[in-house]
Amino acid sequence: MPKIETHFHTKESSPCGYIPAEEGIKTFHNGGYDAVIVTDHFSRSVNGTAEGQVWDTVCDNFLSGWRAAKKAGELIGLHVYLGMELRFPYDENDFLVYGFDEAFLYEHPWIYEKNLETFSKLAHENGLLIIQAHPFREMCFAADASCLDGVEVKNYNPRHDSRDAMALAWARQNHLLMSAGSDYHQITDFSGAGIQMEHLPADETELAQWMRDEKYQILLLPRE
Repeated sequence: MPKIETHFHTKESSPCGYIPAEEGIKTFHNGGYDAVIVTDHFSRSVNGTAEGQVWDTVCDNFLSGWRAAKKAGELIGLHVYLGMELRFPYDENDFLVYGFDEAFLYEHPWIYEKNLETFSKLAHENGLLIIQAHPFREMCFAADASCLDGVEVKNYNPRHDSRDAMALAWARQNHLLMSAGSDYHQITDFSGAGIQMEHLPADETELAQWMRDEKYQILLLPRE
């Protein structure tokens, strides 16, 4: 079954990313993965406010990591999907968003300046999937479950205690989808985490729909 990394950052678009997209993609390809979802940070703190900025330029900068990863993947036969790790200005919570394309970004300016409730309505009108990342990590908290589709119940970033057991219990309590990811920022973050599907989705829309329909399995590897 194809293996998919769900939480991957690039140096090009995430200031906390240390690995260029091409190098990261090669790492996952060599590690037996068939696909990666690039989820670079998208927020006011990373991408700036509307003051003095052009939204198309903000999108171009954000998409640069995904575009580099996609180009690298095409050369070696690894599928690269577009995603994001979205944060609103009011707290430290992060949300992995799947199911959108470039056009959606350009057509919806300053989405990271909204709030979860407003964005959730927009996302679900457009078939997007919202997964709260590491909800019980320090400075984070469980968001309104009615605005979410799922929870990252296994986050393998070695520099944080994401309190995965709490995330798993909360996901079960609220009947939410579950996911797992490496939260890849640097070489040591490669973990073998992610999800598996019977086939690779054709595009971002199909990826989100198959996850919504629970046509996947979680790769749960024990921490060393």
